[in-house]
Amino acid sequence: MIFKIVSLFLAAYFIFAGAVQYNDPDPLHWMLLYFTSSLACILAALDKDKLPLLYAIIGMAGIEIAATIDGFFDWLRTGNENLITAKMTDEKPYIELGREFLGALISIIVITWLWFRKRPKNSK
Repeated sequence: MIFKIVSLFLAAYFIFAGAVQYNDPDPLHWMLLYFTSSLACILAALDKDKLPLLYAIIGMAGIEIAATIDGFFDWLRTGNENLITAKMTDEKPYIELGREFLGALISIIVITWLWFRKRPKNSK
């Protein structure tokens, strides 16, 4: 029961994360990542999740992490700006990239957790 509640909570988080991407400069791939992550959480809560979907999401999130990791490290080097409250500007592209990196990281962590639960029995 706790697994279902956590999965549905995570699904709601990913729906919110996808919904706020509509005004992003590059919304489509982020919306796809977040909404498919939400779908995976909903299917897991219903015990209807499938490994190919999880693999696809891990691949998408991995690509996004690779594309944004330099910006994340730039943010780490700049000091203590809060990624949530800092204003995104052309002079500080690392703010958006840091946020995107963390969003993709959250997705890959959640989906990997679902994969560990669903992976084939003989690989445990």
